[in-house]
Amino acid sequence: MPRTARGLNYVTTDLRSPWRTSGLPVVFNHGIGTNLGIWSEWVPIVAARHPVARFDLRGFGNSPVPPADHQWTMDEMVDDLLDVAATTGEGKVHVVGESVGGTIALAAALRAPERFASVAISNASHRGSGVTNIQGWRNTFESQGNAAWNAGMMTSRFYPGAADPAALAWFSEMQEKSDRHAVLALAALLAGADLSEALRSFKVPLSITLPDSSPFIAPSHGAEMRALVPNSRLRIVPHSKHGLPFSHARSEAEALVAFLAEIETGSAA
Repeated sequence: MPRTARGLNYVTTDLRSPWRTSGLPVVFNHGIGTNLGIWSEWVPIVAARHPVARFDLRGFGNSPVPPADHQWTMDEMVDDLLDVAATTGEGKVHVVGESVGGTIALAAALRAPERFASVAISNASHRGSGVTNIQGWRNTFESQGNAAWNAGMMTSRFYPGAADPAALAWFSEMQEKSDRHAVLALAALLAGADLSEALRSFKVPLSITLPDSSPFIAPSHGAEMRALVPNSRLRIVPHSKHGLPFSHARSEAEALVAFLAEIETGSAA
């Protein structure tokens, strides 16, 4: 498997017809407890129009897992995202981030707006204050273990029957294997983040998609971001929880392709 300069596991896919040369690359950044496989059903739809790069977040999947005493910072996570973007070349990329991956995407576009043609975030927030139900994760890990934490997360992510049973079983298996130190460190990093003031000068087109029933991030967070970033749009998906990018993969991928087409043709508002 290829590795970025910073050692991250990544996969690239380009399913464009040989006569289709348009379409900027799209980099996918997942969140806590998952890996690059979360985007699998997005790939056939998005990669038919754009080269796609997916990667395992540091601490997850086949990317390096830092030691328990590692000092996680937002700068490190932004460096990782820019490292993956560099594998696509020197031009601009679109970035899609879910959960804390979306927060990282926002921070990356604030630091290096010249690298991004757009940012699309799903079930993500710009600030940690108000992100609920993560405070008890440490106690759950310590008293009941990974299986109990995973069971609670599956309930938080998905309504019963939200996706194919085989897909949900895969998701549960991957999530239960998560390194607890990485989970708790990223949760703490998110809890301490606040990009509110910085977003007032956000220079990149922004698409915000939120589930209506995430137990972590309320739709009001999206309304705040929409008010802070003039060149942004907000969409709330009904009857969905924090696993929105996975449970609604195909419809969300189609919505993304439409958004990117507007950006690249200059027809976006």
